Amino acid sequence: MRTMMRWAACAAGVGLGLVPMPGSAQEQEVPGEVQEARRTLVMVLPGTPVSSIWGLVGQLGAGVEHAVSPHVALVGAVQVSGALQGTDSYDAGGSGSSGQTWGVGVDPGVHFYLTGRAPEGLWVGPHLELGTYHWTTQNEYLTGLGSSGEVELVTVESRSRTVQYGGSVRVGYTAILAPGLTFQVGAGLSALSSRNTIFGEPREVSTGMNNIRNWSLSPRMTLGVGWAF
Repeated sequence: MRTMMRWAACAAGVGLGLVPMPGSAQEQEVPGEVQEARRTLVMVLPGTPVSSIWGLVGQLGAGVEHAVSPHVALVGAVQVSGALQGTDSYDAGGSGSSGQTWGVGVDPGVHFYLTGRAPEGLWVGPHLELGTYHWTTQNEYLTGLGSSGEVELVTVESRSRTVQYGGSVRVGYTAILAPGLTFQVGAGLSALSSRNTIFGEPREVSTGMNNIRNWSLSPRMTLGVGWAF
């Protein structure tokens, strides 16, 4: 009789041990797995308008960031820009001008996370920048035809292309909110070299003016809104 009671007590203890208890190790691993899964960010980058020789040029881009280790993430972005401008003469039928601008740029980089776990927290890192921008303008001029006094409206079209390349160093912060909404802000300093080439009219432009090279040192700021998964 005593032996049977001992066997019954052992069976009951084994049964209780097999029943999952609240707060078990399996349930505690779930938050860690969710955090580990959020290693990639997809963001929209609403760029600030850029000043050009024809006015303000709007920008819009998209970026991807992927963590390759707990404190390092690779990032890449593509931005497009475009604008339409036009001016008219105060006189009816007078001279005027119009122009179109478009461009595309790429921005790869590396983020080193100083706090948190990539891709979330305070980061710093270098970026490469490469872009090409195109301008097309149509200028209208009023010209006289000799002593007859007749006036003719002449349209002259010119095109130009600017190629920019360089790099920047930025510091920023990325916040991931539940269930995955992401905000990112960054600021830094960029150094760019550019080459501007003019095509077509006016023909009076010298060869030296057709290939203009310059460089610039300017602040750089990025904003991003997206999703983490």
